[in-house]
Amino acid sequence: MGNPQVAELVRFIFLGTIVETFFLVKASFKQGELSYEWVSAYIDHHKVWNRSRTFRVVARNAEKVANRDLALNGADGYPDIIYEPSAHEPELFHWRRKHWITISKDEKEGASTLTLQVWSRNRSVLDEFVQEARTFYRGSLQPPPRQDYDWSQSLIVGHFNQADFSYDWVLDYLQSLNVMGDANEFTVSTKQNDAGWNRDHHEDISKKQPVRYVPSSNTKQRLRWREIWMQVEFVIGYEDGNGRTSGGSINILLHSCDKSILTQFIEAARVHYTTASISRVTVHLTDNYGSWARAVTKNRRAFSTLILPGGVKETILEDAREFLSSEEWYTFAGVPHRRGAWHGKKAGELGLEIYFISLAAPGIDDYTLGRLIRDTPARCILLIEDIDCAFPSRDEDADDEPLLDAKGNVIPREPIPPRSQVTLAGLLNVLDSVASEEGRLTFATTNHIEQLDPALIRPGRMDVKVQYGLATTEQLEQMFDRFYPYDPELPSSSKNTIGCYFSKTTGERISAERLSALAKSFADAIPASRYSIAQLQGYLLTSKNDPEGAVEGIGGWIEKQEKEKREIEELKMKRRKEAAARRKMEVEREKEREDSNGGSVEETVDDSSS
Repeated sequence: MGNPQVAELVRFIFLGTIVETFFLVKASFKQGELSYEWVSAYIDHHKVWNRSRTFRVVARNAEKVANRDLALNGADGYPDIIYEPSAHEPELFHWRRKHWITISKDEKEGASTLTLQVWSRNRSVLDEFVQEARTFYRGSLQPPPRQDYDWSQSLIVGHFNQADFSYDWVLDYLQSLNVMGDANEFTVSTKQNDAGWNRDHHEDISKKQPVRYVPSSNTKQRLRWREIWMQVEFVIGYEDGNGRTSGGSINILLHSCDKSILTQFIEAARVHYTTASISRVTVHLTDNYGSWARAVTKNRRAFSTLILPGGVKETILEDAREFLSSEEWYTFAGVPHRRGAWHGKKAGELGLEIYFISLAAPGIDDYTLGRLIRDTPARCILLIEDIDCAFPSRDEDADDEPLLDAKGNVIPREPIPPRSQVTLAGLLNVLDSVASEEGRLTFATTNHIEQLDPALIRPGRMDVKVQYGLATTEQLEQMFDRFYPYDPELPSSSKNTIGCYFSKTTGERISAERLSALAKSFADAIPASRYSIAQLQGYLLTSKNDPEGAVEGIGGWIEKQEKEKREIEELKMKRRKEAAARRKMEVEREKEREDSNGGSVEETVDDSSS
């Protein structure tokens, strides 16, 4: 110790150890942990690194950098110059102008570590610093970094699979929140099913866009919802050779450990989806494997455009509304809360979604039918279209002429093979058995109700039956009024358009009274219950903005229709006669062969006796 140099070295080591032991509090924060993001964002906010003399220069989008002082924004649509602090260069931070903190950043194996040395004799200063950094981070409007994994194991994560209906709720809600506003990677699509991604807040949404920017698979977007940051990951399903898409999901990571936030988000998504359904109709379709595959969204038709005889549609709508509001009564009475009807087209008015099932579709059998029904929500419309095509009736039609053989004997009818793997028992089971769901409106359509099994259409399974007949005079007048309405708000100087029509004879605007008179003339000119609504709608489409021309040409259209009917009937009669002639000829030939065989036998017998 007599050597002064050695003594100085020992004194330096001793004092350094004392300072570090009694006057420094150290803490490290590793990248990937939430605490790292708290501290990193906080010191960026205080621009601690701006005093650094050693940087690493990178290219980034300056608009997405928290500390703009370290960015050279070119504002030319090209990546900007960003200065990042270099590792191993500590900075001294005078926090609150009262406490000194040494901050250093180290990088190993691609991960950064922040080290804080607080010049204090106790940990309370560090506690206050970290707590303030946490509070700042929670309230920051700067999006958090994307996370591949929650190392804290404390954040709430929700997975919404494409096969579940909650997926549709969340997808539609996220689209309305412009979740892709922060994205820079897309899949470009022209499919109509992707139309929901056209909601760009900076563009006129009334303009139809030829392409949609859809999230690419496994991309992560950030969204601030009710003061909570969330990370949304879209996993795009894969499509097999049969066009079936599966495996898709939406994964949401909430920057919160409160599960009720996820519950609130799901409820908000459901309410939004239900509210949006008022102005549209969503139809769910099945795939070739007997699963709900995709949904088609259509604009809601005005209820007034449904043309039925007076009072029919109002009665049906009131019946459906009364059913939907009477769940408590059904429970009290012990009656299954289900309603069956032979009708359709009121889903939009009730705000319900349609689940369409074709019993003749591939992959639909008793098992898959039951599974499909179980997967539908309680308040929905189940539509079974053309149910008579699925399987034949057990009752034979006595009106059909029996087939006879050459001797006049009745030929037994061959059973008509069903075009569906669904059995009658299976269908009845899902309609009203214990296995069927409650709170659902079931609609079925048929062109031949007389061919249906009586067990299928009894009350309790099909409660309301409405016959769609051919157009009545009342319906024809309604149709004309719907095609040619009068809009008093349009000035008479307007061009020929919806609600404003001009006479080709006088050149003047056609008045509301004149349109009413034309509607009556149109209806009176057509024989009642002779043509279908669809036929006459097709005719009116040829005179969209010419109500007078529609009335003038209806006579010629009727003559053409009647001529076509006569020609078709004549062709059918000709074919029947030809078929009858062929059959008569076959019968005569069969009889000649029998007579010929009988004569040969008699001659043989006579020869042998002689």
